[in-house]
Amino acid sequence: MRNCLVGWWLCYSLISVITAEDQLILGSPEDCKNSDFVPGYNLGGEGFDIVKMERKGSYVIDMETWNTGNGSCKLHKNRYLNGKKEKLPIAVVFWRSISKCSQKISSKMYESSEAVVKDSTSSVSNNWKVGLDIPLTAGGSLGGTHSREATNAMAKSKEDKFSFTKHEVKCSFYSYKIASPPPLHQEFLQAVKSLYPTYDSHSYQSIIDRFGTHYTTGVNLGGKIKAVTAIKTCKAAMDGLTNTATKDCLDVEASGTYQGVRLKTEFSHCQELKKKLNIKETFSSMFDDRQTEITGGNINDEDLLFSTTSQNARKVWLESLKSIPDVVTYTLKPLHLLLNDNNPAKKGLKSAIEKYIRNNALKQVCSESCKIGKNNSARDRCVCVCQRSTNILSNCCPTKRGLATLKVFKLYAKDLYGDIFSRTDARVEVIYGDLIRRTAVINENDNPRWSESFKFGSITISLKNKLTFNVYDEDTYWNSDHLGTCGFDLKSGKWSEVCMFKYGTFFFSYTVECAPSLQGPKCADYSPSPMASSLAEIFNSRNAFTKTDK
Repeated sequence: MRNCLVGWWLCYSLISVITAEDQLILGSPEDCKNSDFVPGYNLGGEGFDIVKMERKGSYVIDMETWNTGNGSCKLHKNRYLNGKKEKLPIAVVFWRSISKCSQKISSKMYESSEAVVKDSTSSVSNNWKVGLDIPLTAGGSLGGTHSREATNAMAKSKEDKFSFTKHEVKCSFYSYKIASPPPLHQEFLQAVKSLYPTYDSHSYQSIIDRFGTHYTTGVNLGGKIKAVTAIKTCKAAMDGLTNTATKDCLDVEASGTYQGVRLKTEFSHCQELKKKLNIKETFSSMFDDRQTEITGGNINDEDLLFSTTSQNARKVWLESLKSIPDVVTYTLKPLHLLLNDNNPAKKGLKSAIEKYIRNNALKQVCSESCKIGKNNSARDRCVCVCQRSTNILSNCCPTKRGLATLKVFKLYAKDLYGDIFSRTDARVEVIYGDLIRRTAVINENDNPRWSESFKFGSITISLKNKLTFNVYDEDTYWNSDHLGTCGFDLKSGKWSEVCMFKYGTFFFSYTVECAPSLQGPKCADYSPSPMASSLAEIFNSRNAFTKTDK
């Protein structure tokens, strides 16, 4: 009281805000009968599957009963709908009109599908594992392993080396919690009563199939736009784009207007990048392998993030959330906690939920060793990391097209003719671009076979460079007879070629091996990196499988 007397104006202000916006009114029978429910009144108290991250559409809490006695009810004046009086179910407590709304786009980058899986429960704002005994092994994932975004990312990861970006807009207008203890729905009670006194896995699983693993104890209501874009990591790298640059430029396009220092800087950088790389389309068009999910509001199949009209469309959508909200974030509790300790089904339901979650948990196992680099990423132990150079990025992707390794070997000649009075003292010079390799001199031999093989290391195949051979009869280093020259355009694979000289014939072999993620005769085409089919059948994603599969 002393505190309020000292700061009476602060206490008065706080009380005024609460009474003006969130005061509940006891409605008369006539008012209650004629009033609508508050928006989203039945979005709490619903069964929820934490493995699939989906509402089950079956209620465990009675969200329809509003009569508090003698036909009266709790009414709330909705400040977002011109003070309209709306009734609350008796199961709802702590109803609030809130304002957590912004058109600011949030974004994240994921190096792997496993990282997407681990973040797929981010809409649950409390610890959903409380009340369950499900220890998590290092690197594993429990909840969300069969969610829509997780299964899509995991399927992608088997096809190629992907990274993912998530762009999200959240807007909350209302929140409430479920009373404790809550009034249970009759369908849930009947389903629990039908369970056998002794544990039967089939009957308990049927409860989970119908009602899920958890129930919602609290919700923030409004709307959410979520877009997960799959990026072929090495294809983007070969086109001159890093993961970070791609995400930043998608950020700019999703934001619509380029206000603020950071966005203006990123916009300028993206424009310069497009000019440098001769990109004519938008980044969202280049990277259009996208899964978009819109919850809440009026949805008319319009792209609310990346279209040219998305910002205006988003404003219309945001306004519609006040009357047609959906769940933005949840708080959850396991279903068995709704049952009394003396209910014989409580222990069995807890065990069934734990078993269901464990059977769908993912264990991270690296399916393959790194072709180049090492598995030592700080964020994901199965992601390969390379020493960055002019040819290779830190994610082990080539920096450009045409990268390959060159080896020249099996050099020999027949019927060389250099000196009139003696046989040939033969030497070969091998040139590619600025790289030069030389054999030793084989003395007094018109049919020499050189033992050397030359590894040129990393090269870039280009039209201006040919693999060139110069053959000499070397009398002294400064006085050599040039017996012939020949040049060849490189192509990938193993090849044996012949050079016909005026003074003999020269033979050689070479191999060109394209760098990882490159293919084609000039190593200029993108090459996907799918999992081996035998592994793809076992693994749920590139580097994880369901624990019960083993």
